[in-house]
Amino acid sequence: MNNKDAHKALTTLAKSDGWEYMKQIMNDEILTSAFQLAESPDMTEKEIDFRRGAIWAARQLLSMPDKLLLKLENELILDEAKKQHGV
Repeated sequence: MNNKDAHKALTTLAKSDGWEYMKQIMNDEILTSAFQLAESPDMTEKEIDFRRGAIWAARQLLSMPDKLLLKLENELILDEAKKQHGV
């Protein structure tokens, strides 16, 4: 898939109702995990680390379309500049 097609696909995904639904579910899960961390004083260190890692991973996934769109936009601008300068 070229950069232009990937950008279009990600833009469509980011604006879709399905992605909005997934974001809401993931945000609810992040909140639930955070509450469990706060309300369970007898968790082992490994369990705390696991939950923190799960929260971090979910937040990274939530921001992935925006990060990828920014990367692709920069690559498209660079490609256009190369075309204009014959590189």
